Amino acid sequence: MIDDVINGFNYENVILRNSLWERQRRDTIELYLNIPNDDLLHIFRTKAGLPSNAKGLYGWYGAGASTFGQKLGAMAKWYKGTGDYRLKEKALFLADEWGKCAAKSEKVIDVNDTYCYDKLMGGFLDMAEYLEYRKGLEYISRLTDSAVRRFKKDIKRDGLQDAGLFMNSMIEWYTLPEQLYRAFKITGDQKYFDFAKEWDYDYYWDKLNARDFSIGPRHAYSHVNAFSSSARAYQITGGMKYLTAMEIAYEEILANHTFATGGYGPAECLYAEIDGYLRNSLLDTWDKGCQIEYTNFGGGKVARSDVWGSCEVSCCAWAIFKFCNYMIKLTGSAKYGHWVENILYNGLGGQLPLTPEGRVMYYANYFVNGAIKTTEDRRLTESGGAFEWQCCTGTFPQDTSEYNNLLYYSDDNHLYVSQYLPSAVKFNVSNTDITLENYSCFPEEKILRFRISAASPADFSLCFRVPFWAEGKNTFKINNEEINPVMNEKGWMEIKRLWSDGDTIEINYEFILKFQPVDKAHSDIAALRYGPFVLAAESMTLLKGDIKNPDSWIHPAADGYCVFETEPGHAGGYDTIKRRFKPYYSIPEKEWYYMYNRIINP
Repeated sequence: MIDDVINGFNYENVILRNSLWERQRRDTIELYLNIPNDDLLHIFRTKAGLPSNAKGLYGWYGAGASTFGQKLGAMAKWYKGTGDYRLKEKALFLADEWGKCAAKSEKVIDVNDTYCYDKLMGGFLDMAEYLEYRKGLEYISRLTDSAVRRFKKDIKRDGLQDAGLFMNSMIEWYTLPEQLYRAFKITGDQKYFDFAKEWDYDYYWDKLNARDFSIGPRHAYSHVNAFSSSARAYQITGGMKYLTAMEIAYEEILANHTFATGGYGPAECLYAEIDGYLRNSLLDTWDKGCQIEYTNFGGGKVARSDVWGSCEVSCCAWAIFKFCNYMIKLTGSAKYGHWVENILYNGLGGQLPLTPEGRVMYYANYFVNGAIKTTEDRRLTESGGAFEWQCCTGTFPQDTSEYNNLLYYSDDNHLYVSQYLPSAVKFNVSNTDITLENYSCFPEEKILRFRISAASPADFSLCFRVPFWAEGKNTFKINNEEINPVMNEKGWMEIKRLWSDGDTIEINYEFILKFQPVDKAHSDIAALRYGPFVLAAESMTLLKGDIKNPDSWIHPAADGYCVFETEPGHAGGYDTIKRRFKPYYSIPEKEWYYMYNRIINP
């Protein structure tokens, strides 16, 4: 087995301080604690022939309880991060009651599809690992025995999510090895290893290792989430092809398949075969050059439609978080925190709260002709099924449970600061208990401030990730004196010294105004960003100005944090009007915004 190069804090000893993201986590916890247990269990009790007076939940959950395992996993990790016993109590009750249903009827064990099996495996493994719920291991054993007997592995082929996968209920099988290798590591039972090997995604890994990116249109979220399986396969088998595939994919996807926000997957499609497919997805169908028909991730010809959105933000973020967290630990490299930061601020930061009815902002939209944020899902199924309690209501709580798990890493003599949410971390160096507190309000203020608390002086290195957007003059101070730290071979800005109680660190990463074209070939459609933030215009317009030097014609507005406006004469064909921009994350529900704009460079 391969050991991690650096270690995470495994959901413990990291405290989130007040911020938008801490409030997201807090509010989501309260919402999920208030879902009646009987409603969550109704579908299982009914299937087992046990009495139930509940109505259950509607939408996707009511059709198959597909996110039950994700809810268990989120509650287990929330509990580790907060110590809120209500979460542990609810998770244990739900798991025990599920077990009673499974004991009553094999119908509960004989899960219909790979999707639900994967989610249940993950949830019960989280329960076993973070709540010491040993019954969870019994449950995954029975679930796996059933899956080995019934799943049709021979149809997985090249991963195209076509009618063959749908008709046989084998969709999104790509993360099965993640859960199975994890089960093997925890239990040592060979059946998990053997079953994991049967689901190895050789087509994908071989393409990436050969740098052959003609992969074909594939389901977006799944094909980033698949790298969690590759990571576990590398940890267990040591096969370099798994790690190499992840390293190559990270560079390729960020370079050619992501929007300015870090989001990806227009119409849930990755590796689409249209040149400039990200740009094409943003255009109106009447725009010159818009390709209306394309091949989607199921292999069929479909018409371009705004209803499918630009990024399935909760699910996509969950896949990014896992992928990058694995890569930071496996390689020790700072750069794998860049994608996390971008989607953290500009994806999840822009999310609307989930509603008690199970409605979620399923898609984030970036269209040139404008968009709004809403929890109204406008896709209507042929059966009339409602889009409530869908997959994103499983991944969004998982996202928030990861917030405190993505900030800090360590090894014997280093503490690594990867993300900059207000927080505090407790760790030990040479038997000395130390706390590092980030007491700034970054990114809602620009200066980062840290303070050391230590029982006695300790010699170790503090290592900070320099954000991908920090291309200007960055300054570091210790106890108000400027220093010049050195970037180490893994890309961390390292400060090694004897640290004492009360020491302070101040970091100023310069925020730069910059246009980011939608892709390398189309600088005419771009998003404006300022430091970590993607900005959106308040009105639709054609911009005229120097794309490479936006600060020559776009300036800070008199009101608002990170709010900008153009000089007159740079909007459309008018010499008098201005256009205002503000951070996308700050835009409220049902207010029109224009993230990507057409630009004419004089």
